[in-house]
Amino acid sequence: MADDTTRVSAHAREADGYILRTISAALVAAGLGVIANWGHNTDWTFARPRATASAPAPSEGLARARVGGPIPGTGALRREVAIEFDTAQAVDALGIGIAPAWPGAIADVIGAPGEVGFDPALVTRVGPRAAGVVWRVAKKAGDPVAAGEVLALVDSAEAGKAKADFQQALAQSRLRAKTLAARKAAAKVVSAQAVREAEADLSEAETRLQSAAQALANLDLHVKADDYRELPLDAVVARMRFVGVTGADSETATANLIPVRAPFAGVVLSVDAVAGEVAEPSRPLFVIADPRRVWVTLHVRAADAGRMAMGQALRFRTDGSTDEVTGRIEWIGRTADESTRTIPVRAALPNAAGWLRAGTLGQGSVVVRHEPKAMLVPNDAVQIFRGASVVFVRDSKYLKPGGPKAFHARSVTVGARDAENTEIAAGLTAGEVVATKGAGLLLNELTRAIDGANAEGP
Repeated sequence: MADDTTRVSAHAREADGYILRTISAALVAAGLGVIANWGHNTDWTFARPRATASAPAPSEGLARARVGGPIPGTGALRREVAIEFDTAQAVDALGIGIAPAWPGAIADVIGAPGEVGFDPALVTRVGPRAAGVVWRVAKKAGDPVAAGEVLALVDSAEAGKAKADFQQALAQSRLRAKTLAARKAAAKVVSAQAVREAEADLSEAETRLQSAAQALANLDLHVKADDYRELPLDAVVARMRFVGVTGADSETATANLIPVRAPFAGVVLSVDAVAGEVAEPSRPLFVIADPRRVWVTLHVRAADAGRMAMGQALRFRTDGSTDEVTGRIEWIGRTADESTRTIPVRAALPNAAGWLRAGTLGQGSVVVRHEPKAMLVPNDAVQIFRGASVVFVRDSKYLKPGGPKAFHARSVTVGARDAENTEIAAGLTAGEVVATKGAGLLLNELTRAIDGANAEGP
């Protein structure tokens, strides 16, 4: 009985050992599986994580560049490069637009900033003709004036003296005229010599009278001696008191007033006159300008100034305005501005409406060339590759079944450019189709292809 119990215990221990060995083997196998799976996913890298792939460029997987043989010349594009696609749908997927090169008219325009100023020939500084004291100021800054309109009145002692000299000369002329008439009437008892002396005296008196009238005219007080010959002396004095003067109070005004007049129609820019102040001919009291014609001065780059010529049309619009005024170039500077190194170019522009104001800034343009039959492409078609202009020309067999879906990079010479189109002076023929919208993506492929080819060497 004891032997049987001993045998049962031995069998139990043997079964327990087998179970333990089986479980251990399963655990080891499971652990090795986990390790193998981790190693597969991490490339057995313990210290650094896997790098994340960068996002592909818009054209990666859709386009590829094919670099061909060298191109003669020394331009930036030294090798033939074609940007190829598998299908036309791939081209459309990138949003690449196309347009044919076509003949059309374009103007070669040079633009430059500018400013408006008054024509110096139509700006004047007006002062009194003689020294005195300002008696009345009739105009203020901003007032329009007509030619000859009185701006101010000045009390000048010189005017009083000139009037007295005229009246004295007039009286002397009258006396000499009467003396001559009397001697001629008594010709039978008066010698011919006495008559000739009276004639000489009258001639001298007339000369003094005309000289006195001229002295008054120099003060802007214009008189005619013949208008006063038949007037009584008191009438002469009364009429001479306010000659050349309007708007003076006859009760309080002095007889020494002289006018300060506008020499031409225009606008009063500034006034430096106050009643009671001393006025001198050397000190202007008013500045007047005629705004119906103004100067526009453009500040042009030296390289562009050489393409401009006298008589070329110049268009100008002020900042914030859409209205343009056109004139002709009248002067091109010979010296560059010391601070900006630009060349001044000037034109006279009509300003009848007066909306061009001196001192305002704006933008001007000059048409230096007009080409009626230029080769044109949209501006988007022209790309800059290392300082040179290139376009991407669609392969001539692009539309044929199985034809290459490619765009060929081509160097071109550009001419005039406006808001929409660019003139191709050399490098394209009419009808060739170029990439427009999206041409920048092709430029990126071109740059990568050329850089790669240069790195590999010839």
